[in-house]
Amino acid sequence: MTKTIILNCNDCFAAYKFRLDLIKKLKEKYRVYVLAGFDEHTRFLKKENIDVIAVDIDNTGTRVTRELRLIMSYRKIFRKLRPDIIINYTVKPHLYVPLVAPHRARIINVVTGLSSVLLENTWRSRLVTFLYRLVSRKVDHYVFLNGDDYQFFADLKILKKSHSIIRGEGVNLENFHPYVDFSMSPTFIFVGRLVKEKGVREYLEAAEIIKRRFPETRFLIAGAFYHKHSAIDRELIRRYERKGIVKYLGYCHDINVVLRGVHCVVLPSYREGLPISLIEGLASKKVIIAADTAGSRDVVVDGYNGFLSVVGSSYDLASKIEAYLFARNKEELHANALATARQYDVAIAIREMQRIIEGV
Repeated sequence: MTKTIILNCNDCFAAYKFRLDLIKKLKEKYRVYVLAGFDEHTRFLKKENIDVIAVDIDNTGTRVTRELRLIMSYRKIFRKLRPDIIINYTVKPHLYVPLVAPHRARIINVVTGLSSVLLENTWRSRLVTFLYRLVSRKVDHYVFLNGDDYQFFADLKILKKSHSIIRGEGVNLENFHPYVDFSMSPTFIFVGRLVKEKGVREYLEAAEIIKRRFPETRFLIAGAFYHKHSAIDRELIRRYERKGIVKYLGYCHDINVVLRGVHCVVLPSYREGLPISLIEGLASKKVIIAADTAGSRDVVVDGYNGFLSVVGSSYDLASKIEAYLFARNKEELHANALATARQYDVAIAIREMQRIIEGV
């Protein structure tokens, strides 16, 4: 009898952007459903003949009635589908699913990066930590994308059963076309959600510092504005655009097209799981520049395939951008970037997840 697997995500964007290849591979052997909030990427999943079930999830909301409705909707869906395995990707599924999942279902919680609420010193943080400890007895396996996040959970005594650390969710290297045009002006790009913790302000400020000294350089931003308390104000981006410092491209469905016209991918994020934007940069033969923090430091080898900057420092970030501009071994840096990308082939990540799924 064919087993049923549910992948539980915040939204269809995440399922399509990060897990499409995994879902397609799992469909060869299992009956697969995606639980997620509907968005503009829902139609892309459905075009791939993937069964998507809508859930009303607000990943930052705290209204008790809405949270109870979400828990009850999970319970109703699980009773109908009778899943054998449930894979949860974000905090609320991590915490709520073990409360209502069938006893027969194996639960895998994938920690794609630490939620900001866990890093705070607030009553909300203490409550979430307590809930993690409470439900973890029912979680069969935890998956982490870097060792720092595993250590964080271990120090909080959350882990009760088995765990794995894998090299991210991977990218399909066949979808990328490695190319670097050294004849054009040095071009840098930030790719990601436009929120404070991604280091957007530091990127803007570093770009302004560099543009004063090297006016021929170009700085791009590709990403969607996000509705949460730490969202970057649109007017801030417009202000830097009016000054000629950056160009905002909006959200780019096909990042390959954009990456062909840049030299470096920059991500000054305060903390990551394993940043897909940096891995996409590597796959496109781009040098990567990031803050020296969890997740990012797993991908960037300082001076080999990119440069690491001090977290939260726009001045140090500017110095690392300048280090690239003055580097005499640019071709070697780009070649090393492409060589590093092979470690993050989605085929490797899929094999790791298959091993975990079959082992629970």
